[in-house]
Amino acid sequence: MAIHFQLISATGVKFDDEAYEVLVPTKDGQIAVFEDHMPLLSAGTPGVLSIRKKAGDANSEMEDFAVNGGLLEVDGKSARFITEDVTAADEISEQEAQEAFQRAQKLVEAAGSRQALHEAKAVLHQNAVKLNLAQLKRRHHR
Repeated sequence: MAIHFQLISATGVKFDDEAYEVLVPTKDGQIAVFEDHMPLLSAGTPGVLSIRKKAGDANSEMEDFAVNGGLLEVDGKSARFITEDVTAADEISEQEAQEAFQRAQKLVEAAGSRQALHEAKAVLHQNAVKLNLAQLKRRHHR
């Protein structure tokens, strides 16, 4: 049993294949999407989106992506997540993600206005997700 899943970003299609399970970060928490899932339209939040291709695949075999929010659409036989920004686990280095996270923390500390603080916190959260993905990748490859 599988559901056809597409992960689409502003730069193109990042994933377009059959999947056993897709774990999606949403405003109400992480949800799992399987074949025959009830129709659903949901707002995604920044987080790690994970795809299990086969039922027996271990967590370490899942394909993980950092997403910056988006929209999830499910019709039971197919699902798609549309987002502005997607980063695959193999596109990120933990050291670079850590450095970007630290720079974003400094932006938050230096924000001089409410708008600057809001924007800095958004950058911080995006970089926290990418750092989480890099650390997840490292744990899976031990």
